[in-house]
Amino acid sequence: MKALTKNFVDALIIKQARERLNFGQLAEQTGVNSVTISRIINRKVDTAQERTFDKLNDWLLAEKV
Repeated sequence: MKALTKNFVDALIIKQARERLNFGQLAEQTGVNSVTISRIINRKVDTAQERTFDKLNDWLLAEKV
């Protein structure tokens, strides 16, 4: 399990808002379940499986073409 820091969750929220994505659209882009995304963004969980963390981290680091 990976800890979800405040900075990581804040970065998710900011990028999601900039791209104007709802949880369903974000789930499609990242490959992470929309319920899991909702729980992370609403700070109902403070850890995530490594796969989930890696998918979200890759999405955060990806440059939009």
